[in-house]
Amino acid sequence: MTMNFTTTLASWQQLDAWLSHHADFWQPVPFYTPEPSWAQLAPDLWVALRGLTEQHYQALAEDEAAARQWLGRYQSSLLDCPSVYSLDALTVTAQQAQALTLSEVQAPHMPARKRHQAGFLAAQLQPYDQPLVDWCSGAGHLARTLAMSSGRPVLALEKDAALVARGTEWIQATQCPDQRRVTLQQQDVLSLQADSVFWPRDQHCVALHACGDLHRHLLRQAVAARQPRISLVPCCYHLTQASIWQPLAQATRVSALQGLTPAQMRLAVQETVTAPDRVTAQRHQLNIWRLGYEALRQQLAQDQIYRPLASCSVKQLRRGFATFCAWAAEQQQLSLPEQVDWDTWWAQGQQRYAEVQRDELLRHQFRRPLELWLLLDYVLFLQEAGYQVHFSCFCERRLSPRNLLIDARLAI
Repeated sequence: MTMNFTTTLASWQQLDAWLSHHADFWQPVPFYTPEPSWAQLAPDLWVALRGLTEQHYQALAEDEAAARQWLGRYQSSLLDCPSVYSLDALTVTAQQAQALTLSEVQAPHMPARKRHQAGFLAAQLQPYDQPLVDWCSGAGHLARTLAMSSGRPVLALEKDAALVARGTEWIQATQCPDQRRVTLQQQDVLSLQADSVFWPRDQHCVALHACGDLHRHLLRQAVAARQPRISLVPCCYHLTQASIWQPLAQATRVSALQGLTPAQMRLAVQETVTAPDRVTAQRHQLNIWRLGYEALRQQLAQDQIYRPLASCSVKQLRRGFATFCAWAAEQQQLSLPEQVDWDTWWAQGQQRYAEVQRDELLRHQFRRPLELWLLLDYVLFLQEAGYQVHFSCFCERRLSPRNLLIDARLAI
Protein backbone atom coordinates (compact mmCIF):
# COMPACT_ATOMS: atom_id res chain seq x y z
CA MET A 1 0.00 0.00 0.00
CA THR A 2 1.48 3.34 -1.08
CA MET A 3 0.68 5.93 1.56
CA ASN A 4 0.46 9.71 1.72
CA PHE A 5 1.41 11.81 4.72
CA THR A 6 -2.14 12.81 5.68
CA THR A 7 -3.42 9.23 5.74
CA THR A 8 -0.37 7.99 7.60
CA LEU A 9 -0.65 10.68 10.25
CA ALA A 10 -4.38 10.06 10.78
CA SER A 11 -3.73 6.32 11.17
CA TRP A 12 -0.89 6.91 13.64
CA GLN A 13 -3.04 9.32 15.66
CA GLN A 14 -5.85 6.75 15.91
CA LEU A 15 -3.43 4.09 17.14
CA ASP A 16 -1.77 6.54 19.52
CA ALA A 17 -5.11 7.45 21.10
CA TRP A 18 -6.25 3.80 21.42
CA LEU A 19 -2.96 2.57 22.87
CA SER A 20 -2.83 5.52 25.28
CA HIS A 21 -6.41 4.91 26.44
CA HIS A 22 -5.61 1.25 27.17
CA ALA A 23 -2.09 1.78 28.57
CA ASP A 24 -3.03 0.22 31.92
CA PHE A 25 -3.83 -3.05 30.13
CA TRP A 26 -0.53 -3.50 28.28
CA GLN A 27 2.23 -1.47 29.93
CA PRO A 28 2.52 -3.59 33.13
CA VAL A 29 4.56 -6.74 32.44
CA PRO A 30 2.60 -9.72 33.86
CA PHE A 31 5.76 -11.62 34.81
CA TYR A 32 6.67 -8.82 37.21
CA THR A 33 3.19 -7.64 38.17
CA PRO A 34 0.94 -10.17 39.97
CA GLU A 35 -1.86 -7.62 40.54
CA PRO A 36 -1.81 -4.94 37.81
CA SER A 37 -3.85 -1.77 38.15
CA TRP A 38 -6.28 -2.87 35.44
CA ALA A 39 -7.58 -5.59 37.78
CA GLN A 40 -9.38 -2.79 39.65
CA LEU A 41 -10.52 -1.09 36.43
CA ALA A 42 -11.97 -4.27 34.92
CA PRO A 43 -12.68 -6.71 37.78
CA ASP A 44 -14.99 -8.90 35.67
CA LEU A 45 -12.23 -9.40 33.10
CA TRP A 46 -9.72 -10.17 35.86
CA VAL A 47 -11.98 -12.85 37.35
CA ALA A 48 -12.80 -14.32 33.94
CA LEU A 49 -9.13 -14.65 33.01
CA ARG A 50 -8.29 -16.28 36.32
CA GLY A 51 -11.16 -18.71 35.80
CA LEU A 52 -10.06 -19.98 32.38
CA THR A 53 -9.46 -23.70 32.29
CA GLU A 54 -6.22 -24.88 30.70
CA GLN A 55 -8.13 -26.25 27.71
CA HIS A 56 -10.02 -23.00 27.16
CA TYR A 57 -6.85 -20.95 27.61
CA GLN A 58 -4.96 -23.02 25.03
CA ALA A 59 -7.79 -22.67 22.52
CA LEU A 60 -7.78 -18.87 22.90
CA ALA A 61 -3.98 -18.66 22.85
CA GLU A 62 -3.95 -20.40 19.47
CA ASP A 63 -6.69 -18.22 17.93
CA GLU A 64 -6.03 -14.49 18.23
CA ALA A 65 -9.38 -13.47 16.72
CA ALA A 66 -11.30 -15.74 19.09
CA ALA A 67 -9.31 -14.37 22.04
CA ARG A 68 -10.15 -10.80 21.03
CA GLN A 69 -13.86 -11.58 20.85
CA TRP A 70 -13.80 -13.37 24.20
CA LEU A 71 -11.93 -10.52 25.90
CA GLY A 72 -14.32 -8.02 24.27
CA ARG A 73 -17.22 -9.52 26.21
CA TYR A 74 -15.69 -8.10 29.37
CA GLN A 75 -14.01 -4.97 27.96
CA SER A 76 -15.79 -3.84 24.80
CA SER A 77 -13.30 -1.03 24.06
CA LEU A 78 -10.74 -3.70 23.17
CA LEU A 79 -12.75 -4.31 20.01
CA ASP A 80 -12.37 -0.67 18.97
CA CYS A 81 -8.75 -1.01 17.86
CA PRO A 82 -8.31 1.04 14.66
CA SER A 83 -8.26 -1.15 11.58
CA VAL A 84 -5.31 0.73 10.18
CA TYR A 85 -4.39 -1.45 7.22
CA SER A 86 -5.26 -4.76 5.72
CA LEU A 87 -1.70 -6.02 5.63
CA ASP A 88 -2.23 -9.76 5.55
CA ALA A 89 -2.68 -10.07 1.79
CA LEU A 90 0.65 -10.60 0.04
CA THR A 91 1.35 -8.83 -3.24
CA VAL A 92 3.73 -11.54 -4.49
CA THR A 93 2.85 -15.18 -4.99
CA ALA A 94 4.64 -18.17 -3.55
CA GLN A 95 5.70 -19.06 -7.09
CA GLN A 96 7.28 -15.63 -7.63
CA ALA A 97 9.14 -15.90 -4.35
CA GLN A 98 10.26 -19.46 -5.05
CA ALA A 99 11.78 -18.37 -8.35
CA LEU A 100 14.10 -16.02 -6.43
CA THR A 101 14.82 -18.31 -3.48
CA LEU A 102 18.27 -19.86 -3.45
CA SER A 103 18.14 -23.63 -3.48
CA GLU A 104 19.85 -25.75 -0.85
CA VAL A 105 22.49 -26.61 -3.43
CA GLN A 106 23.11 -22.93 -4.21
CA ALA A 107 23.26 -21.97 -0.51
CA PRO A 108 24.01 -25.12 1.53
CA HIS A 109 24.86 -23.15 4.69
CA MET A 110 21.74 -20.98 4.60
CA PRO A 111 18.87 -22.09 6.89
CA ALA A 112 15.72 -23.00 4.96
CA ARG A 113 13.56 -20.41 6.72
CA LYS A 114 16.11 -17.69 5.93
CA ARG A 115 16.27 -18.76 2.28
CA HIS A 116 12.50 -18.43 1.94
CA GLN A 117 12.34 -15.11 3.79
CA ALA A 118 15.02 -13.71 1.50
CA GLY A 119 13.20 -15.04 -1.58
CA PHE A 120 9.93 -13.35 -0.61
CA LEU A 121 11.68 -10.07 0.15
CA ALA A 122 13.63 -10.15 -3.11
CA ALA A 123 10.40 -10.72 -5.05
CA GLN A 124 8.68 -7.86 -3.23
CA LEU A 125 11.50 -5.42 -4.04
CA GLN A 126 11.71 -6.02 -7.79
CA PRO A 127 12.59 -4.21 -10.01
CA TYR A 128 15.95 -2.88 -8.86
CA ASP A 129 17.43 0.34 -10.22
CA GLN A 130 20.64 0.76 -8.18
CA PRO A 131 23.46 -1.32 -6.72
CA LEU A 132 22.49 -2.69 -3.32
CA VAL A 133 23.70 -2.56 0.27
CA ASP A 134 22.80 -5.33 2.73
CA TRP A 135 22.79 -3.55 6.11
CA CYS A 136 23.89 -5.79 9.03
CA SER A 137 24.39 -8.68 6.64
CA GLY A 138 25.70 -11.43 8.90
CA ALA A 139 27.35 -13.99 6.62
CA GLY A 140 25.65 -12.45 3.58
CA HIS A 141 22.62 -14.74 3.25
CA LEU A 142 20.25 -11.99 2.06
CA ALA A 143 23.01 -10.35 -0.02
CA ARG A 144 23.46 -13.49 -2.13
CA THR A 145 19.72 -13.67 -2.81
CA LEU A 146 19.64 -9.98 -3.76
CA ALA A 147 22.61 -10.45 -6.11
CA MET A 148 20.83 -13.28 -7.91
CA SER A 149 17.45 -11.54 -8.13
CA SER A 150 18.77 -8.11 -9.16
CA GLY A 151 21.77 -8.93 -11.35
CA ARG A 152 23.50 -6.03 -9.59
CA PRO A 153 26.50 -5.81 -7.25
CA VAL A 154 25.73 -6.03 -3.53
CA LEU A 155 27.85 -4.60 -0.72
CA ALA A 156 27.23 -6.52 2.51
CA LEU A 157 28.15 -4.67 5.72
CA GLU A 158 28.76 -6.69 8.89
CA LYS A 159 30.59 -5.90 12.16
CA ASP A 160 31.57 -9.48 13.05
CA ALA A 161 34.85 -10.34 11.30
CA ALA A 162 34.25 -14.08 11.71
CA LEU A 163 30.92 -13.85 9.87
CA VAL A 164 32.52 -11.79 7.09
CA ALA A 165 35.27 -14.40 6.68
CA ARG A 166 32.80 -17.27 6.73
CA GLY A 167 30.47 -15.64 4.21
CA THR A 168 33.36 -14.76 1.90
CA GLU A 169 34.53 -18.37 2.00
CA TRP A 170 31.05 -19.61 1.08
CA ILE A 171 30.79 -17.15 -1.81
CA GLN A 172 34.17 -18.22 -3.19
CA ALA A 173 33.12 -21.86 -3.00
CA THR A 174 29.71 -21.39 -4.61
CA GLN A 175 28.72 -22.88 -7.93
CA CYS A 176 26.29 -19.97 -8.44
CA PRO A 177 28.03 -17.17 -10.40
CA ASP A 178 25.43 -14.55 -9.42
CA GLN A 179 26.48 -14.81 -5.77
CA ARG A 180 29.96 -13.60 -6.66
CA ARG A 181 28.57 -10.12 -7.16
CA VAL A 182 28.52 -9.89 -3.36
CA THR A 183 31.33 -8.14 -1.49
CA LEU A 184 31.34 -8.70 2.29
CA GLN A 185 32.95 -5.88 4.24
CA GLN A 186 33.66 -5.66 7.93
CA GLN A 187 31.95 -2.51 9.17
CA ASP A 188 30.41 -1.33 12.41
CA VAL A 189 27.37 0.31 10.84
CA LEU A 190 26.65 2.36 13.96
CA SER A 191 29.88 4.26 13.32
CA LEU A 192 29.08 4.84 9.65
CA GLN A 193 27.93 8.43 8.98
CA ALA A 194 26.27 9.89 5.91
CA ASP A 195 28.96 12.56 5.52
CA SER A 196 31.76 9.97 5.54
CA VAL A 197 33.67 9.10 2.37
CA PHE A 198 32.88 5.45 3.19
CA TRP A 199 29.12 5.93 3.03
CA PRO A 200 27.61 3.89 0.10
CA ARG A 201 26.06 6.76 -1.83
CA ASP A 202 23.45 6.39 -4.56
CA GLN A 203 22.74 2.80 -3.57
CA HIS A 204 19.62 0.92 -2.53
CA CYS A 205 19.90 0.13 1.19
CA VAL A 206 18.16 -3.06 2.36
CA ALA A 207 17.88 -4.28 5.94
CA LEU A 208 16.13 -7.51 6.87
CA HIS A 209 15.51 -7.87 10.62
CA ALA A 210 18.06 -5.27 11.69
CA CYS A 211 17.42 -4.62 15.37
CA GLY A 212 16.61 -1.45 17.25
CA ASP A 213 19.33 1.19 17.02
CA LEU A 214 20.80 -0.58 13.96
CA HIS A 215 17.75 0.11 11.83
CA ARG A 216 17.10 3.55 13.34
CA HIS A 217 20.70 4.59 12.54
CA LEU A 218 20.17 3.42 8.96
CA LEU A 219 17.03 5.53 8.63
CA ARG A 220 18.67 8.69 10.00
CA GLN A 221 21.86 8.39 7.98
CA ALA A 222 20.24 7.21 4.73
CA VAL A 223 17.81 10.12 4.84
CA ALA A 224 20.69 12.52 5.52
CA ALA A 225 22.53 11.07 2.51
CA ARG A 226 19.38 11.34 0.33
CA GLN A 227 19.59 7.64 -0.45
CA PRO A 228 17.51 6.86 -3.57
CA ARG A 229 15.80 3.86 -1.96
CA ILE A 230 15.54 2.38 1.53
CA SER A 231 13.90 -1.00 2.15
CA LEU A 232 13.55 -1.97 5.79
CA VAL A 233 12.04 -4.89 7.72
CA PRO A 234 12.61 -3.84 11.35
CA CYS A 235 12.98 -6.10 14.35
CA CYS A 236 13.54 -5.82 18.13
CA TYR A 237 12.49 -2.19 18.53
CA HIS A 238 13.42 -2.35 22.22
CA LEU A 239 17.15 -2.92 21.59
CA THR A 240 18.24 0.68 22.05
CA GLN A 241 20.68 2.68 24.14
CA ALA A 242 17.96 5.25 24.80
CA SER A 243 16.19 4.97 28.15
CA ILE A 244 12.81 5.85 26.60
CA TRP A 245 11.21 5.83 23.15
CA GLN A 246 12.72 8.45 20.85
CA PRO A 247 10.38 9.30 17.94
CA LEU A 248 12.00 9.96 14.58
CA ALA A 249 9.23 12.00 12.96
CA GLN A 250 8.40 15.56 13.94
CA ALA A 251 4.68 14.73 13.77
CA THR A 252 4.88 12.00 16.42
CA ARG A 253 6.55 14.05 19.14
CA VAL A 254 3.16 14.96 20.59
CA SER A 255 2.36 11.36 21.54
CA ALA A 256 0.66 10.64 24.84
CA LEU A 257 3.05 7.68 25.10
CA GLN A 258 6.13 9.81 25.67
CA GLY A 259 8.33 8.00 28.17
CA LEU A 260 7.65 4.51 26.83
CA THR A 261 10.49 2.26 28.04
CA PRO A 262 12.39 -0.41 26.09
CA ALA A 263 10.81 -3.06 28.37
CA GLN A 264 7.36 -1.86 27.28
CA MET A 265 8.39 -1.62 23.61
CA ARG A 266 9.49 -5.26 23.77
CA LEU A 267 5.83 -6.27 23.70
CA ALA A 268 5.80 -5.53 19.94
CA VAL A 269 8.04 -8.55 19.24
CA GLN A 270 6.72 -11.02 21.83
CA GLU A 271 5.60 -13.53 19.25
CA THR A 272 7.44 -16.76 18.50
CA VAL A 273 5.41 -18.52 15.82
CA THR A 274 8.66 -19.92 14.43
CA ALA A 275 10.00 -21.49 17.66
CA PRO A 276 10.20 -25.31 17.76
CA ASP A 277 7.98 -27.05 20.34
CA ARG A 278 11.06 -28.21 22.25
CA VAL A 279 12.33 -24.62 22.63
CA THR A 280 8.90 -23.41 23.73
CA ALA A 281 8.64 -26.16 26.36
CA GLN A 282 12.11 -25.31 27.70
CA ARG A 283 11.23 -21.64 27.96
CA HIS A 284 8.02 -22.44 29.84
CA GLN A 285 9.91 -24.68 32.29
CA LEU A 286 12.50 -22.01 33.00
CA ASN A 287 9.75 -19.43 33.55
CA ILE A 288 8.05 -21.72 36.10
CA TRP A 289 11.36 -22.14 37.90
CA ARG A 290 12.06 -18.41 37.91
CA LEU A 291 8.66 -17.67 39.39
CA GLY A 292 8.95 -20.49 41.92
CA TYR A 293 12.33 -19.21 43.05
CA GLU A 294 10.98 -15.65 43.18
CA ALA A 295 8.14 -16.74 45.48
CA LEU A 296 10.72 -18.37 47.77
CA ARG A 297 12.98 -15.31 47.64
CA GLN A 298 10.17 -12.91 48.48
CA GLN A 299 9.24 -14.94 51.55
CA LEU A 300 12.83 -15.17 52.76
CA ALA A 301 13.63 -11.50 52.09
CA GLN A 302 10.20 -10.16 53.06
CA ASP A 303 10.33 -8.21 49.79
CA GLN A 304 7.34 -8.11 47.43
CA ILE A 305 9.15 -6.37 44.53
CA TYR A 306 10.18 -8.68 41.68
CA ARG A 307 13.98 -8.96 41.37
CA PRO A 308 15.00 -10.08 37.86
CA LEU A 309 17.63 -12.73 37.28
CA ALA A 310 20.33 -12.80 34.66
CA SER A 311 19.80 -14.99 31.60
CA CYS A 312 20.71 -18.62 32.02
CA SER A 313 21.30 -21.57 29.75
CA VAL A 314 18.69 -24.25 29.19
CA LYS A 315 21.39 -26.60 30.52
CA GLN A 316 20.07 -25.54 33.93
CA LEU A 317 17.03 -27.72 33.22
CA ARG A 318 19.19 -30.84 33.44
CA ARG A 319 20.25 -30.03 37.00
CA GLY A 320 16.84 -29.75 38.62
CA PHE A 321 14.81 -27.05 40.35
CA ALA A 322 16.79 -27.06 43.60
CA THR A 323 20.09 -26.54 41.79
CA PHE A 324 18.53 -23.74 39.74
CA CYS A 325 17.36 -22.00 42.94
CA ALA A 326 20.83 -22.36 44.45
CA TRP A 327 22.30 -20.72 41.33
CA ALA A 328 19.71 -17.91 41.44
CA ALA A 329 20.29 -17.29 45.14
CA GLU A 330 24.03 -17.05 44.54
CA GLN A 331 23.41 -14.49 41.79
CA GLN A 332 21.41 -12.37 44.22
CA GLN A 333 23.64 -13.01 47.25
CA LEU A 334 20.82 -14.71 49.14
CA SER A 335 21.35 -17.52 51.67
CA LEU A 336 18.91 -20.41 51.35
CA PRO A 337 17.82 -22.52 54.35
CA GLU A 338 19.28 -26.00 54.65
CA GLN A 339 15.80 -27.53 54.45
CA VAL A 340 13.45 -26.33 51.69
CA ASP A 341 10.22 -27.93 50.50
CA TRP A 342 11.10 -27.68 46.83
CA ASP A 343 7.82 -29.25 45.65
CA THR A 344 5.84 -26.46 47.31
CA TRP A 345 7.82 -23.68 45.66
CA TRP A 346 7.78 -25.44 42.30
CA ALA A 347 3.97 -25.67 42.57
CA GLN A 348 3.78 -21.98 43.41
CA GLY A 349 5.86 -21.20 40.32
CA GLN A 350 3.54 -23.31 38.19
CA GLN A 351 0.44 -21.57 39.55
CA ARG A 352 1.98 -18.14 39.11
CA TYR A 353 3.02 -18.93 35.53
CA ALA A 354 -0.54 -19.99 34.69
CA GLU A 355 -1.67 -16.55 35.90
CA VAL A 356 1.03 -14.86 33.83
CA GLN A 357 -0.09 -16.71 30.71
CA ARG A 358 -3.69 -15.63 31.20
CA ASP A 359 -2.71 -12.00 31.72
CA GLU A 360 -0.52 -12.21 28.61
CA LEU A 361 -3.58 -13.34 26.66
CA LEU A 362 -4.94 -9.83 27.23
CA ARG A 363 -1.62 -8.03 26.76
CA HIS A 364 -0.88 -9.79 23.49
CA GLN A 365 -3.89 -8.08 21.89
CA PHE A 366 -1.70 -4.97 21.81
CA ARG A 367 1.37 -6.49 20.11
CA ARG A 368 0.51 -5.76 16.50
CA PRO A 369 -1.07 -2.33 17.19
CA LEU A 370 2.07 -1.31 19.10
CA GLU A 371 4.31 -2.52 16.28
CA LEU A 372 2.27 -0.60 13.71
CA TRP A 373 2.43 2.50 15.92
CA LEU A 374 6.23 2.24 16.07
CA LEU A 375 6.54 1.62 12.33
CA LEU A 376 4.27 4.49 11.34
CA ASP A 377 6.68 6.82 13.13
CA TYR A 378 9.33 5.59 10.68
CA VAL A 379 6.99 6.03 7.71
CA LEU A 380 6.15 9.59 8.77
CA PHE A 381 9.85 10.37 9.23
CA LEU A 382 10.55 9.23 5.67
CA GLN A 383 7.57 11.10 4.27
CA GLU A 384 8.65 14.28 6.04
CA ALA A 385 12.03 13.87 4.31
CA GLY A 386 10.44 13.66 0.85
CA TYR A 387 10.16 9.90 0.33
CA GLN A 388 7.26 8.00 -1.21
CA VAL A 389 6.58 5.01 1.01
CA HIS A 390 5.03 1.63 0.28
CA PHE A 391 4.05 -0.29 3.43
CA SER A 392 3.19 -3.99 3.19
CA CYS A 393 3.68 -7.55 4.40
CA PHE A 394 6.46 -9.25 2.49
CA CYS A 395 5.73 -12.78 3.77
CA GLU A 396 3.23 -14.70 5.91
CA ARG A 397 3.55 -14.48 9.69
CA ARG A 398 4.16 -18.22 9.97
CA LEU A 399 7.40 -17.68 8.01
CA SER A 400 8.34 -14.64 10.10
CA PRO A 401 6.22 -12.71 12.63
CA ARG A 402 8.37 -9.66 11.80
CA ASN A 403 7.00 -9.42 8.28
CA LEU A 404 6.27 -5.69 7.82
CA LEU A 405 8.22 -3.98 5.04
CA ILE A 406 8.82 -0.23 4.62
CA ASP A 407 9.94 0.44 1.06
CA ALA A 408 10.79 4.11 0.50
CA ARG A 409 11.87 5.87 -2.69
CA LEU A 410 13.16 9.41 -2.80
CA ALA A 411 10.69 11.54 -4.72
CA ILE A 412 12.22 13.31 -7.72
